[in-house]
Amino acid sequence: MDDLFSLKGKNAVVVGGAGGLGHGLAEGLVRYGAQVAIADVNQASLERVAQEIEAATGQKVKTYAVDCTKESSVQELVAGAVSDLGRVHILVNALGYNAKAPATEFPMEEWDKLFSVNIRGVMMSCKHFAAHMVEQGGGKIINLSSIRGARGATGGNLAYCASKGAVDMLTKQLACELASKNVLVNAIAPIITITPMTEERIKNEAARYERMLLNVPMGRMGAIADLIGPAVFLASPASDFVTGTILYPDGGMMAFV
Repeated sequence: MDDLFSLKGKNAVVVGGAGGLGHGLAEGLVRYGAQVAIADVNQASLERVAQEIEAATGQKVKTYAVDCTKESSVQELVAGAVSDLGRVHILVNALGYNAKAPATEFPMEEWDKLFSVNIRGVMMSCKHFAAHMVEQGGGKIINLSSIRGARGATGGNLAYCASKGAVDMLTKQLACELASKNVLVNAIAPIITITPMTEERIKNEAARYERMLLNVPMGRMGAIADLIGPAVFLASPASDFVTGTILYPDGGMMAFV
């Protein structure tokens, strides 16, 4: 029981690991003992994040360039990670894209791009890593969703909300199909979380975000640190009887009517 939340001896791949949330989750898994690899589409960003994680933790992380909208690229990622790590115990899907426009004016090319990343990319990552996990006798998959998968929003978020609702259902269905193979699939669905990417937007739309906080009982936005505990729980032996669950680090927003 002393090792209930330990990730020592586990190998993890964080897809979308060069983004703000992916970076934070990767570093969190490292701190709890996992050997971590990060994958993303931008090689320069991958190298920067890998250096920052090593500086913060003293542990090197492997990097892989991947375009998750292309199945061949995802297959190459899985093959490379398995070759280098020997086995992947934990997959975190932190990739994501957003585009905003009024529903009646939403550009379909942006809709297609958003769904290609947020759903097609997540599905293919789950598909191929899960196949490896089944062969190895089990594993943990953690998808990054959003509170917007369950609650609508103003501000041109039609595609984003719809895609995160799809991530939620993808997570539940995969959990049902893979439970008998000891592959457990869950999701983390935060409220707006402050990252380098969102910080500027929050400053530029301060009034809108202040109104949003009226629906958050704890009265603040999320921080990257708020996601690390849920991720470690879902990756560790502490959650060995948990699958198909969506955890909400949301300051109580889902409880607020």
